[in-house]
Amino acid sequence: MSDSNSPAADAIARFYDNYLNCLHKASIPEKQRRWYVKRIEAFIKAHSGRKIKSLTDQEISAYLKMIGRQNRLSGWQFAQCIDAIRILYCELLSIPPCQQGVD
Repeated sequence: MSDSNSPAADAIARFYDNYLNCLHKASIPEKQRRWYVKRIEAFIKAHSGRKIKSLTDQEISAYLKMIGRQNRLSGWQFAQCIDAIRILYCELLSIPPCQQGVD
């Protein structure tokens, strides 16, 4: 079976498997995990294929401000977006600012 998209598809599947593992470790209830994944999918899509590890804190903040201004999410849903992104960067990607305990 020679599917040219197979390596990319495998990498994406591994990414989400690893993210789900982080959600489990963070004690996110199983019912909520699919919503966390949806929040991350929307976050990734909003950045037009850029590598998420390369985004600056200003770009992440701008995204959160943008979705907050759209007023489509209730307060708890917005908080869930923030938590989903925090888990992505601090648990899965382990970026240095998370490890340093930035305020």
